[in-house]
Amino acid sequence: MASGPSIPISGGTDMQAVEPGDQILPADFNEARTNINDMLSAPTSVTDLHGLNQGGVSVGQAVTGITIDALGSAGAFTELQDDIQALNSFYEASTNVYIQTDIVPGQMINHNEWNGMMYDTQARWNDEEKTYIHSSKTNETSQLWDVDVDGAWTGTLTSTCTFTWSTTEELNAWFNGGGAVGIEGSIVNYDQPGDDDPQTLAWETKLTNLGDVYIRKTGTEAGAGTNSNLGQINMTTSYQDLNVYAGGNPGGQPYTSDWANVDAQVNSTASPTSVTVRMRLRDGSDGGVDAPVEGDTRIRSVLFTPDANGSGFTFASPTVSQTAITET
Repeated sequence: MASGPSIPISGGTDMQAVEPGDQILPADFNEARTNINDMLSAPTSVTDLHGLNQGGVSVGQAVTGITIDALGSAGAFTELQDDIQALNSFYEASTNVYIQTDIVPGQMINHNEWNGMMYDTQARWNDEEKTYIHSSKTNETSQLWDVDVDGAWTGTLTSTCTFTWSTTEELNAWFNGGGAVGIEGSIVNYDQPGDDDPQTLAWETKLTNLGDVYIRKTGTEAGAGTNSNLGQINMTTSYQDLNVYAGGNPGGQPYTSDWANVDAQVNSTASPTSVTVRMRLRDGSDGGVDAPVEGDTRIRSVLFTPDANGSGFTFASPTVSQTAITET
């Protein structure tokens, strides 16, 4: 049995390193297998940051009396080794030097190889949420407030984007894997000579600075304004602010009453299958004069898809719907 130092796994199954001469028993194998399986299985709740919903490990549990072999249906070291290599690839992490090459039938599994797999398992467990910066961005939906059709606006423009998955497990795994959802606004079709309305230019600058506002597993990202730093893990069935960008641009007169607000909610706190992100753009009274915004205003969804990075992992994409822009 293993006689080396303990390898703690907070919230998981503690493991134990082996020393030269130790015999690797089924219990030793199953401790590592359980942790890797938890990471490759469906998340058990909104607060489970480990599950990636990839169907679990590729090898069965070792049972009493078997020998830990390289390959096989149960207790196979190399198949578990392949699973941790895939996790390392997904997280863009280096694989321990002792398990970079697969063990093949006929080779002896030594303590360095066994410990390498367990320490990599611990590292992946502790680095539970994949960073959003590795994900790829798309704009799945878009709505336009067309001044020529809808008129210049002086009130509040509102649009919502809803991202819907088939199951709670798919939604939670998306965010665990570095995915994110959000919204962005912009002034468009206002770049011709003579297009110098100060109110419209102020909004153009404000929305450019704000950029994409999107919610990841444990926080919010935006280019400007005040972030709440709430993440998907914090969402409820009532709208909660993600970002408020208030005041004139660049922070002074005459547009101190203008603001952009992005908030979000889920359809269920315990078992969500959708996230709705709302953008509101308020054109307030400007020094006693409510000057209209004369440029066309676009609001569109932002979707960040997890990057498999050669791991072979796949994540179910949401369907995305958006409401028309309305003025109140």
